[in-house]
Amino acid sequence: MSKFINRKSLKILEYDKILSSIANYTSSELAKSTVLSIRPSVNLDQAEYLLDLTEEAYKITYEHCISPSFSLDEMSEILDNAQRHATLSCADILKVGRLLRTSRLVFCAINQINDGELKNIKALLSSIFIEDELESNIYESILGENEVSDNASPALKSIRQSIRNCNDRIRQKLNSYVTSSDYSNYLQDSLITMRNNRYVIPLKSEYSKQIKGLVHDQSASGATVYVEPMAIVELNNELRSLNAEESNEIERILQYFSQKITYVCENLKLSYETVAYIDSIFAKARYAQEIKGKRVKLNNGGNVNIIDGRHPLIDKEKVVPVSIGIGEGYNTLLITGPNTGGKTVCLKLVGILSLMIASGIFAPCDEESRLAVFENVFCDIGDEQDIEQNLSTFSSHMTNLIYICNHVSENCLLLLDELGGGTDPIEGSALAIALLEYFKNKGCKTITSTHYNELKEYAYANNGVAVSGMDFDPKTFAPTYRLIMGHSASSNALEIATALGLKRNIVEDARGRLSKEKLAFDNVIKGAERSRRDALEYEKKAKENYEIAEQATQEAKKALEELNEQKQKLDEKMRKSAKDLLSDYLEEAEDLLDKLKEEVKKGDEQALFEARRLKKRLGDIRIEEQKPVKEYEFSDKTIEVGDNVYVKSLEKVGEVQKINDKKKEYQVKIGILTTNVKFDNCQKVNMRAEKEDVKVTVSREFTIKPFSFELNLIGQRVDEALYNLENYISDAILHNCVEIRIVHGKGTGILRKAVQDFLKTSPHVESFRLGKYGEGESGVTIATLK
Repeated sequence: MSKFINRKSLKILEYDKILSSIANYTSSELAKSTVLSIRPSVNLDQAEYLLDLTEEAYKITYEHCISPSFSLDEMSEILDNAQRHATLSCADILKVGRLLRTSRLVFCAINQINDGELKNIKALLSSIFIEDELESNIYESILGENEVSDNASPALKSIRQSIRNCNDRIRQKLNSYVTSSDYSNYLQDSLITMRNNRYVIPLKSEYSKQIKGLVHDQSASGATVYVEPMAIVELNNELRSLNAEESNEIERILQYFSQKITYVCENLKLSYETVAYIDSIFAKARYAQEIKGKRVKLNNGGNVNIIDGRHPLIDKEKVVPVSIGIGEGYNTLLITGPNTGGKTVCLKLVGILSLMIASGIFAPCDEESRLAVFENVFCDIGDEQDIEQNLSTFSSHMTNLIYICNHVSENCLLLLDELGGGTDPIEGSALAIALLEYFKNKGCKTITSTHYNELKEYAYANNGVAVSGMDFDPKTFAPTYRLIMGHSASSNALEIATALGLKRNIVEDARGRLSKEKLAFDNVIKGAERSRRDALEYEKKAKENYEIAEQATQEAKKALEELNEQKQKLDEKMRKSAKDLLSDYLEEAEDLLDKLKEEVKKGDEQALFEARRLKKRLGDIRIEEQKPVKEYEFSDKTIEVGDNVYVKSLEKVGEVQKINDKKKEYQVKIGILTTNVKFDNCQKVNMRAEKEDVKVTVSREFTIKPFSFELNLIGQRVDEALYNLENYISDAILHNCVEIRIVHGKGTGILRKAVQDFLKTSPHVESFRLGKYGEGESGVTIATLK
């Protein structure tokens, strides 16, 4: 079995362009080179594993809405130097710190997701090296590419304090010269400067002897000399000595960090490569989103069924979906049709999608499609004539075909464009048939385009060979770029020539020179095409009629629902009217009671009692709410005890308690009432459940943009910026973000103060600080969330 797909085929199918598109989504040079070195797998299990990784990265990005940052510096040379025990520079050590930080953030971002389906990509995390102490020490000690922090060591802090003290003493001494009226006439300028790393004062050249000291320099005009007064010579010597101590201590600190990095160098290399590899997987996922790629089912039996496949290198606004298959019932497929009809694109589509899916790259087609992992893919597409080797088009094709014949095996895919072309049509078609027969006997999967009628006849006459044709407009003969499986298409050369404006007499002359067999065969194909199009037209009309009937049904249902709704509203109105009427009666009773009270005052207490009784009686009257209507199914079966029956005279449904055959009566319980009902007054019913309200849930689809760990507020007003900051912190908490970077710029400092005042009062903020050297300094605030 071959271990690699044929390089020539990769080039012909433009596989490198697919990789270049994916590489654009990577964040580092190593990840980019990792993508560009991807090769299709020839092993089914390996291809499935690569697809699993891409699927998991896709899920993390677009379902869990987490986009880890994979930003890495070029580390290969730095880690090689560390392995050789070389002393690394501040810049190199800082890059190691960034590697540790990126590795940790990638690990945490993916590992925090509680999803059992991410087992493959989480397994890769075990190769990521995390060393919190070394990372924090680097960031605390190295402030920039050429700057070490005072806190890098106690000795460095002490030395730098001594340097500051010495500087202060020197300046105080020199200020005594600069500010003294005794020396003001001697000075060229009232300032302190440095020459040869020593503090000096500028004197007018004619007064150079007035202050005892060492002359270190003079101006170009000679008017000024720079003198180091003897009073500060010792202090300058002390300062120089302290600077030397500082350099030695910095060198010791760099050696210390270099040694620490050397100890873990192998772990750092593995982590560097792992993060870059995971970056390449996420790049595949983002590319899949761009091309609307899908994961499809794979097999190693050579079965291909592409449904609505789109070539990824053709503009997605112009590409026409193609459905094509091979391997189920036939191993050889002919693609027929006119030139520029899309035959070559179909060949390349099958090839490139097979290569993509075997590389763990989702294919732009319907997810119900099937693709195969092939041992090798061979192509003979395009004109590859070689002038230097004096090879004609036919010779170059034959050279390629000879190579294919010598290396092809059962589990291979062959893509052959215009097989047998470039030579005499009779000999070319005979040779093409012989080659197809050879490949068919080998058991490989062969797809070839052709114009030869002999090959079409061969396809119809042999089992295991299928034919397909590129569709075209029957009126204009313009291509539609759609492939029709099981249908042979004519080349339509004469019709196309006519449509393009070739003189009719020339076309007719050409037609008259065609053999009767050729004309008959073309007429059969054109007749079949007309029948196919008529069938499609009938199918279209039937579909339209079905849609009209379906629409009428829906309108009828809607009208019925509206009638039911109107009935309910009417019932409600009637109940309300009854209640209003009852209210009137009660009001009248109140009036009557008042009158009776007047009578009571006259001594008629019995009248008062009767009035109260009347009021209570009226007040107890209620309008029964109409219960939800139940639907009944009547049954002709024998009625038994426990059955539900509909009592016709009462228009109610009750439950049978007893049966009296002598009197031909049922004892029926209706609510709290039990009554005897004649047999012929009852009918058995099957009760349906009360109609329930249908809860309708309305949802809308939306996309969460991948979360960024940085918020840029530059150019925004304070109120606008604080509003965006509050929303951003909420998003950060949703994404389980620990640290965020807020860019507000330096400017006047108003925006920075407003941001930090807001962070002080935010219940979600643990702490915050200004950016360090290399992080944006005072133009950036780094906040840690709770």
